[in-house]
Amino acid sequence: MEFHYHYIIQDIVGILMAFIGIRMFTLSIRILLSGRRSKNTILLLIKYALITLSGVNLTINKFGLKPWIISMILVLLAIVIRPKLSTKE
Repeated sequence: MEFHYHYIIQDIVGILMAFIGIRMFTLSIRILLSGRRSKNTILLLIKYALITLSGVNLTINKFGLKPWIISMILVLLAIVIRPKLSTKE
């Protein structure tokens, strides 16, 4: 078996994305369970679930163009999902 750096790069990027996504997903669940149920909390939950799925996609699949394209589409969808900020003064 040959050793290639692009396998390691894909795995590291996937693990980092999955780790960040899981941390933020659990934070969103904690906010949801604390009684602040709103549309923004659900949007945050979906956003970080997409980032987690993107990282898992990169980690599980072999190196190739298709997993990277799918992950980038998931990240772009997560970027598009923007909860509205409420400014209360």
